[in-house]
Order: sequence, then structure tokens, then C-alpha cells
Amino acid sequence: MTEKQIQNAILRAFGTRPDLRIWRANVGVARIGRRVVRFGVPGQADITGILPDGRRIEIEVKSPDGRQSEDQANFQRMIERFGGLYVLARSVDDVRTAIGSAIPNMEAN
Repeated sequence: MTEKQIQNAILRAFGTRPDLRIWRANVGVARIGRRVVRFGVPGQADITGILPDGRRIEIEVKSPDGRQSEDQANFQRMIERFGGLYVLARSVDDVRTAIGSAIPNMEAN
């Protein structure tokens, strides 16, 4: 599966749960007329959201052989330092497992 396919599968599996909020987070540059607008934080994860206990969840999606960039590893350290859950996901099951471990009483369907 490609990263985009994995990302879409994660959003489908978890995006409509009533006990979790996740959404796509974009990083990039756009040209609006003559203006160049940058958006997002370098290294931020592909999917962001809020766990039922109020903590932030960040999901970086990678293909089976994909690797984190240095910016992504730095972003992971920041999220974890502040108590958030960072998931390096290569499948929907990776996210399910991480959520189940982080929130033991939460059903990670």
C-alpha cells in the first residue's frame, strides 16, 4: 500500500468515532497571486487529533519502507515530551494498537 492509501484507511477507520477526533494536517507552500504562503509546522504528522482524555494524537503515515525525516523525528520528540501520543503508522492496526495501549479502557475498534 502507498502512504496515501494507508492514510485514507486510517481516516476511514477512526475518523467517524464519537470518542476520538482526527483530521488531516497539511504542511506546504502555496502561491496566492504574488504571495507565497507557508502553512503547517515542518515535520508535523500527517494526521492530528484529540484523544478522549484530552491529549493530542499525531499519526505519521509511512509506507513499509518509508523513513522519518529529521524534522519528523524532532516533532515526535516534542509531542511525546508534552505528553501526547505519537504513532508512526504503517497500517490501521498500528494505530489501533497504539490507541489501545495509550487508553486502556478505550475500545480501539
